[in-house]
Amino acid sequence: MTDRSHRILWAALAFVAASSAAQTLPGVGYEPGPRGLSLSGYKLDSLSNRFTYYAMNMSADPGAVGAHPNPYYLDISDPLVQQTYEMRYGPGTIGPRMKSWIGPNNEVRPVLVDALQWWFANRPQGLGGSTVGRNGVPTEREIIDVQATGDRDIWQFYLIASTPGFSADNREVIDDPSLPPGDGQRMNVFWNMTNYFHNTFTGYYPFSPQVAIPPSN
Repeated sequence: MTDRSHRILWAALAFVAASSAAQTLPGVGYEPGPRGLSLSGYKLDSLSNRFTYYAMNMSADPGAVGAHPNPYYLDISDPLVQQTYEMRYGPGTIGPRMKSWIGPNNEVRPVLVDALQWWFANRPQGLGGSTVGRNGVPTEREIIDVQATGDRDIWQFYLIASTPGFSADNREVIDDPSLPPGDGQRMNVFWNMTNYFHNTFTGYYPFSPQVAIPPSN
């Protein structure tokens, strides 16, 4: 192959790659509206306040506006991004008055990211929107939508399918003298889900001082 042929080939490959990149859409295709969710819920000023509920403007996408639109970074210093954000989620959701969403808050955002990716890979038809041509990486808007609407199915189905302790068929193994030995269950308060466990603790030797009996193999 001549140098000229090499140049033509590389130019063609570069064109195909650029075209493919241009056609790839960000996100996983999550849309709360078709899933029957249209209200955002949030607390302003104090965590002890009641939730404020707002009918979301689903056409407002803060990741698609502003001087430098970016679905993966919302520049809230941009007035248009601020305005669009509050159009979607409600007055006061940008700034110091905002205290919490009705769904999981930022400390567990990585779990929501993993959950949305799990749905994209395993239940794409349930995400509410089109997944065709998506890159499979949840956008800021998609993550915040889950938080704002409190869409429990998104994280519950993921945790049950992937994490020990959230299914009777996939129990968390613990060694806890305060709980009965063997299989049991209790409430996971944070996720408000049943925690299924298998306790390997078997009791104490019948003499003092009390020394835990090591679990049998």
